[in-house]
Amino acid sequence: MENKNEHLSSSLATLNLLKSDLICSICLELFRDPISLECGHNFCAQCITCHWDSGVPESQPPCCPECRKRCDRGKLVPDVRLRNLLENMNSLQQKMPSDICSAEAKPLQLVQAEPSRDISLCPEVLDQCLNHPQVKNSPVCLISVMGEQRTGKSFLLNYLIQGMQGLESKDAQWMTGGRAQQRFQCAPGAESITKGLWIWSRPFILERNGGKVAVFLVDTEGSISPGQDKETNAKLVALSMLLSSHQILNVSRMLKQTDLECLEMFLHIAEEIGEYFKMEPVQHLNFLVRDWFYPATFGKKAGQTHLTNVTQNISDKYPRIWKILKNQQACCYLLPFPGKKVASSSNGKPEDMDSDFYQYLHDYITDVCSSATQHVKKHSDGQILTGGKLAEFITRLSHQLTKKEFGFYSSFDSIATELHDMRMLEAAKKELEDFVKEQDTSTKSTFASLKTLPETMRKRLSDKNDAIIKHLKETLKSPGKSQIMNDFEKEIQKIVKDFQDSYRKRFCGQTVALGGLVGGGILAAAGGIVGIGVAATVLTLEAAAMATGATVGATVVGGGIGAGIGALVGRAKGKETVPEEEEKKPLFQDDE
Repeated sequence: MENKNEHLSSSLATLNLLKSDLICSICLELFRDPISLECGHNFCAQCITCHWDSGVPESQPPCCPECRKRCDRGKLVPDVRLRNLLENMNSLQQKMPSDICSAEAKPLQLVQAEPSRDISLCPEVLDQCLNHPQVKNSPVCLISVMGEQRTGKSFLLNYLIQGMQGLESKDAQWMTGGRAQQRFQCAPGAESITKGLWIWSRPFILERNGGKVAVFLVDTEGSISPGQDKETNAKLVALSMLLSSHQILNVSRMLKQTDLECLEMFLHIAEEIGEYFKMEPVQHLNFLVRDWFYPATFGKKAGQTHLTNVTQNISDKYPRIWKILKNQQACCYLLPFPGKKVASSSNGKPEDMDSDFYQYLHDYITDVCSSATQHVKKHSDGQILTGGKLAEFITRLSHQLTKKEFGFYSSFDSIATELHDMRMLEAAKKELEDFVKEQDTSTKSTFASLKTLPETMRKRLSDKNDAIIKHLKETLKSPGKSQIMNDFEKEIQKIVKDFQDSYRKRFCGQTVALGGLVGGGILAAAGGIVGIGVAATVLTLEAAAMATGATVGATVVGGGIGAGIGALVGRAKGKETVPEEEEKKPLFQDDE
């Protein structure tokens, strides 16, 4: 038996090695009719043809998508070596047991929930899943299951795995194919309770409009269970909301008021995450009511009736749930009791199920799996998110949630407040940075800078700083916003001071340089004060001099450069620095 297992493991390793060498870098699938370019890189014949037809103008020679070397369309060569490798791989795969090819697929803990109320994201798992070559640049749909502990979330997820496998292989008998196993494992130990967030390691690749969608399944710790730590649960919900484009709220017997109260808070969190990351906060919400006790009223239609009855006249109490229902982003499904054999067993085999439960479970899983490609993750503007981009967002949010200075205060609703304030702080900082950048750009040239004294720039920055601080004080919601404001003011004051120092040095350098021009006779220094009109003339003549090599001298008439500018720029060779008291005297001002 050991020799057989070793042989299977060796065969699986060989199969995986073959697959890694047989992926087209355009479609990220196994080669179909592989061809070789002159540079030696390989692609599907149809992929490279479509790539060139859609992305290369006829007037330009085509290039290899990988190395960018020019290629000749007429020199595409069928790659017999790769074709033989594909045939060998298919032959090897057919000889292996049906469950070996997916033996490497398993649940991985993406987020750990620590006893200290901290959460930690596992970057390796994130990279293995969302940054996988087949997923990184592809649309993704993540189906997450949330709900109370011990309500059969893992049971549901394991049948979703079977449904997805059946959809991939086009196997209509997926539910009775002998694969009903508990594959989403709970946390080790007697409690058998999921901890943190777990994600199925292998994406299910489904077709959508001629392309591919990577579908993942996610198991969430019992986030609405009484007695659970609210701070940890709020963080887990935030990450789960960010991950998911199809959320299943798994409840027992009926949709209760406590479920609605928790859901309303979850949706508040989702709104803030959506605002922060510019994403659609809730794309599809699915209420799954297990062990529904009224006979002959099961399925989706009955579920919609139940949802309507429960949520009548809730617009005031649960405005966010009402909004989801109004926009038809939610549905409800009722499942009957599975039967005594299933209830008393940990296996949940199809042959142990009551006939009604078997049929309704089959229909529900089929509906969720077949609709997955309709619920790809999106930005709020409708732009589709790739796996790699979603991984970036998850990393950013995880970093914010674990910052020590970013405190949470024992309620689900508080995380929404924290996320709101985080968004306001980042927006305020960006507003100041953009303003500083604008001031820097607009005063790059010598004469533009000379028109704006350091004291004038200081006042501009101070006014902008005060306006941002005032607005922020009105928009922050956290009880501890005084400390938040103190920390923020220190941060932006440093930005302002750094630019003020930089601007003053540049201003002084430019006046010294202009003083050198005057001292060298390029500009004529005369008494009086430069008028506005003369300043414009100097600016124009400076540009002409730069272009032609001409000098600006006595042509500057009507006052010349006088005492105001002479005190600063009339120094021999421009060696001296500008005294600080001179900063307040304008270089260019109106004639009197």
